[in-house]
Amino acid sequence: MDKYLQIENAEMVFNTKKGRFTALTGVNLKVKQGEFIALIGHSGCGKSTLLNLVSGLLDATNGVLLLNDREIKGPGPDRGMVFQQHSLLPWLTCYGNVYLAVERVFGARESKKELKVRTEAALELVHLAHAMHMLPAEISGGMKQRVGIARALAMEPKVLLMDEPFGALDALTRASLQDELMRIVAETRATTLMVTHDVDEAVLL
Repeated sequence: MDKYLQIENAEMVFNTKKGRFTALTGVNLKVKQGEFIALIGHSGCGKSTLLNLVSGLLDATNGVLLLNDREIKGPGPDRGMVFQQHSLLPWLTCYGNVYLAVERVFGARESKKELKVRTEAALELVHLAHAMHMLPAEISGGMKQRVGIARALAMEPKVLLMDEPFGALDALTRASLQDELMRIVAETRATTLMVTHDVDEAVLL
């Protein structure tokens, strides 16, 4: 599908104490189903704002955003988000953090056994089956990000959104997770938008 995700003349204006601030203007983008797009640019150029528009966390001041020919209005399970900071709940295990998302999306129509299978499969996908009963405080930064990726993928989103997911990691962990991400995207064929300010990372992915 040539126009799976469409952004047409998107504009985002914020009202600040100093007046109106235009973060984005005249943005147009067409993303094919299964395509991986890296959004690259210097800090403050509006990359994360665009991702937040696609996620539905922000409503565009002007313009239209369509996913599979339906206008994006607010957040939804058809879009999974991975943030720079893992945003895991510290009192839940790795399994519990992923299960919470799975239950929210599929809980009304699937049994607890089926939800358990989904959760374990997502953790296995990111090679964290051995750590599923550990708390976030007990695992490394790279492992936390992998839990965040597992949580997003477990929801079976139509689009995976990633906001500099490896930006806070050391170089070796970052390289390892870049390889991991390429493997996961190849396996799931997820349509992916990733924000980065790293040119090498954008070219690699």
